[in-house]
Amino acid sequence: MFIAGLTGNYGMGKSAVLQMFRELGAITIDADWVVQHLLKGKPVLKKIKTLFGAGVFDKKGNLDKAKVAQRIFKNKSLRIKLEDLLHPLVFERIDDFFAKTADGKKVFIVEAPLIFERGYEGRFDKMITVFIKDTTAINRLSMHGIPAKEVVERLKCQLPIKDKIKKSDYKIDNSGLPEETRKQVEVVYKKLAEDAKIKELLLEGRVQDVKKITGKHYFIEGKVIKGAGRGGKLLNTPTANLVLEKPAPLKEGVYAVKVSYSPIHLRLRRITHSPIYSGVVNIGKNPTFGKRPLSYEVHIFDFAGNLLGKKLRVDFVKRIRDEKKFPNIAALEKEIKKDIKKAKEILK
Repeated sequence: MFIAGLTGNYGMGKSAVLQMFRELGAITIDADWVVQHLLKGKPVLKKIKTLFGAGVFDKKGNLDKAKVAQRIFKNKSLRIKLEDLLHPLVFERIDDFFAKTADGKKVFIVEAPLIFERGYEGRFDKMITVFIKDTTAINRLSMHGIPAKEVVERLKCQLPIKDKIKKSDYKIDNSGLPEETRKQVEVVYKKLAEDAKIKELLLEGRVQDVKKITGKHYFIEGKVIKGAGRGGKLLNTPTANLVLEKPAPLKEGVYAVKVSYSPIHLRLRRITHSPIYSGVVNIGKNPTFGKRPLSYEVHIFDFAGNLLGKKLRVDFVKRIRDEKKFPNIAALEKEIKKDIKKAKEILK
């Protein structure tokens, strides 16, 4: 599935924007709504009582959420302990919801306030931040009877909104009229639908069709690390082993690719252009050699040099085949030579 995260800070209109996405056809879920349901369950309430004591419950045994809020926004350690208790349960419920409503053609959106604060952004394909100025949030909430002091306390517990915007793929300015916000939501939703289609194509290995949509090759960037050395020693085909920040949404297998130094590497070296090489990449777990973690191994044609520690960009042109388990190294080596021949024909 394609899952986007929707975030922002207190009082900035995340829920209203989520509703707009829902009206456009997205399947949505609000993490705060999940929390409210969890707080009705006895097992969670028992753990909260252990954490906070009986003082946050009324005489009938009901949880006083206002008292909990007062304590956690003044005590960071206590707030983190509560988050550590609730967040795994929230994601468990969300994952269960997604499993029951799985649809590769739909856009799924999760609204949650602390995605960046707790490092959860890796769970999502794209991130959206809803923003307004802090002063606007304070003024809007004061109209609903929420004291400015309380709003400021909560905002201080969240990452500054400007930082969330920098970390996001899309941003929505909610400071104007609702119809102005909706126009932005419509634009972002259209882009998310395109992103979902691209992910679907990548998971099928149809990288050439991605170019038809975006006008450019899909690419990954990664740092070259030391591998097992099998490519050069056993297979006579040396490879650069890449480590990525997070796995690419690509079907495992062999691809014809173009390889260059990544923009990050060029900036570090104060170089503006990189030579572009042809090559093949294998994405998979090397089943011929037993069970192995997922790896990205790039063989660059007619290249001599040490790439260890360098950052490379790999542009995917066309998929050649599935990754396979071969009966022996000789059979694998023979197939690799065929892959190289096919890649050279594709890339010429």
